[in-house]
Amino acid sequence: MTPENSFSRAFVDLAKMGRTDWRSIALTILLVKFLSVLFVVVSVTVMLSPTLSEHRLFHIPNADKIVFDAMEATACILGFWLACKKILRRPFRSLISTDMTFKIRRCLMGAALYLPANALSLIVISLFTSMRAGAWLVPYGRFEWPQHNDQIISSIGMLIVIPFLAFAEELFFRAWLTQTLRHYIRSTITVVALVAVLFAAYHTQYDLRGKMLILVNSLGLSALSLRDERLELAIGAHSMMNVCVILQTLFFTGPLPHVHIPATTLDWYTLVILKGALPFALMYGLLQNTRGWFAPIDTSLSNPGDVQPRPL
Repeated sequence: MTPENSFSRAFVDLAKMGRTDWRSIALTILLVKFLSVLFVVVSVTVMLSPTLSEHRLFHIPNADKIVFDAMEATACILGFWLACKKILRRPFRSLISTDMTFKIRRCLMGAALYLPANALSLIVISLFTSMRAGAWLVPYGRFEWPQHNDQIISSIGMLIVIPFLAFAEELFFRAWLTQTLRHYIRSTITVVALVAVLFAAYHTQYDLRGKMLILVNSLGLSALSLRDERLELAIGAHSMMNVCVILQTLFFTGPLPHVHIPATTLDWYTLVILKGALPFALMYGLLQNTRGWFAPIDTSLSNPGDVQPRPL
């Protein structure tokens, strides 16, 4: 069996249900971007209004980021819903699954599976770091309760927004972009690699090393969505991945014992693999070996040829 055949093509071929010409692609991107800019401008206007600008909630740390992230996620989801209806002429849920359904329980399962897989990868990273340091070392900071209540309020706001952000990003990268590129590029693996590069480039807040980790995460999320022929597992895993980051920055802020470890390039690549690839590899292996337990229910596949695009 070739690597290409190891991935199901049913999900990525759903783009055939609608328009895939360059005009439709350009209009979709413009629509999503326009709504994103519009929502952010409206948010800034509201936040700077005399009535709300003095409210205590708008003076907590990262309040503006929480609002902007929420608006961008809303704009992305609404943009693709409108694009599917007016431009692409395909069912919106064809971006989510081959059977045109959206299962919240599947999202929760993705989050529940990622949590222990990530915990195991953190244990392995701790063992690796301890061997390098010659002493037991947990490289995530010492547990410390937040000093200010505003930090807790800010984190709660981010935790509420995270699932919508994950849904929006998965909708764009693992759904629409993957399906659209697959219509033009024959190799699914090439498409997945290209989407991973674009996904890493999209996260401009990270340096080159951080982008390497994001790229590996993208490969894992794509593997989940292609294996499952639906998006919910990737949405759940993506959400829990970001939740773990928020909780770590909230509670593990205490100083670590000073240990001098001369970091090498090999160390960094090892940590990227353990942190980025290992959790998704564990999830993928578990899903493969327990297919009867974790297979989605009622996944009768729709035929992409059943819905034909209408002329523009």
